[in-house]
Amino acid sequence: MQSLNITLPDAIANALSAYIGDREVSLAANAIVENALEEFLSQRGSLPPQKQGLRLTPASKGSGFKDTSVNHDKILAEQTFS
Repeated sequence: MQSLNITLPDAIANALSAYIGDREVSLAANAIVENALEEFLSQRGSLPPQKQGLRLTPASKGSGFKDTSVNHDKILAEQTFS
């Protein structure tokens, strides 16, 4: 593995810090940047496409759903078709 030191513009560094702060589970900045770069290069054909698996986006805090574990099908249907 190769090590690379980069300097980020303030706007990107601030956005990255805010993104990390918004997550319930803390992620390392280098893991986020590596993932973003991999996705960027894959989309432009410089890397083989990433495996397209199921990607679930967790609900934000205060989403209003309190019974998701019981009524998951109903909630997903409402989100998909609304």
